[in-house]
Parts: sequence; C-alpha cells; structure tokens
Amino acid sequence: MRLLSTKKLNKKMKMAFIKNNYSVVEMPMIKTVKINFIWPEILDAIIITSSFALKSIIKHPGFKSLKKYPFFCVGSRTKEKLIELGIKIEACEKSAKNLVIKIGNNYRKKSFNYFCGKQRLKTIENFALANNIKINISEVYQTNEIHKKINEKFDGIIFFSPSAVRGYASLNTFDSLKVFSWGNTTTKEITKYCDTCFTSKSPSTESLILLINKTLKKFNA
Repeated sequence: MRLLSTKKLNKKMKMAFIKNNYSVVEMPMIKTVKINFIWPEILDAIIITSSFALKSIIKHPGFKSLKKYPFFCVGSRTKEKLIELGIKIEACEKSAKNLVIKIGNNYRKKSFNYFCGKQRLKTIENFALANNIKINISEVYQTNEIHKKINEKFDGIIFFSPSAVRGYASLNTFDSLKVFSWGNTTTKEITKYCDTCFTSKSPSTESLILLINKTLKKFNA
C-alpha cells in the first residue's frame, strides 16, 4: 500500500511503516513558524500541549528556569522530549480534554503558564476560565497551511492536524483514497470534505499502524 503522509515523520514512525511493508511519501501540508513573544512571569506549573510549542521555547534563555517547575503535557512525543531535558512531568495525557479533567480533579489550586500555538482549540483556557484557575497564555508559534497540488497516485493519506487537512483540500480531492486521521479534532475537519475516514484511537505510532493494518485487513478480506 502506498501512503501519503501530510507531515514529516520521525525516525520511530518511519521504521514502523517500513516494518509493516508500507511505502510512505512525505509531503508536508503545514509549516510551523516561531512567534516573537515576551517571556512571561512564571507561576506554579507549566502546560505544554504541542511538541511545536516545546521546540519554540527550548532555546529561549528563560527555558532553563522552567526545569524547577512541574510540567503538564499532552502526547507521548512531548513527554519523551521533556524527560530527555530532565523536566519533571507531573501529568501527561493523550488529549487536552483528558488533561483538564486531571487538573480539575487534582490541581485546582495551582496557577499555570500555557505555552501554545496561535491556532488552537481553546480547551485549556476555557476550562481555566470556567473554574477560576489562573493561567498565563503565551503564543509561541503559528501554523501556516501549505497549498500544493499533488499529481501522484496513492492508496491512502494520513492527516495529523486540521490545518493539514485544509491545506490538502484546497487543491486536491479525497476520491478513491482511504483517509486516516491521527485524532478526533483532525477527523472533525476531514468530515467537511469526505464521508469516510478512519481515526486512530490515540495519537501514537502504535495506534496509527494498528488502525491501518485493521482497515486493510477489512477491505482485503
């Protein structure tokens, strides 16, 4: 099966596709750009829901000071990078929705710094506002869509973000493609353009590969 990935894959993910005999072509449909921002007053704890946010602040002179604060993060990739940096992880969840539930149950008295992207769901700040939790928001990157006509033929396509869906859909169709989604937020955007897509149970390499294998087995039975 020949697949199109709408983002650059990390080494772990590339190896997983090779191991499962999938041919994957990478054609990014988004580009993340750092935003100049004023380093904020640091409160009790740090929230990071995107690996791009971490990449955007990691070289800032103020980042070293964050190592003494507990981090609340979303996603295994972000967690792994934080561990490599010697950061204390207080909580890690698969989604922002799950993270705010944990914060609501156990950390209501804390105040937070949230480093994030300009284009984002308001899950974190809406929860903080509704529950009188102090939160300082720092937008540290923005996501730009890439609009590119694709003339090659593929059996399936993998989307990792709503922005990538919009970038692809601007000049291309979903006809005759099996469409795979990294998560529910991305799936919601996909359904604006096609009727059927397959969504990974969790945003992880293992779950995505399992989904593709299961889908192929179903259609090739």
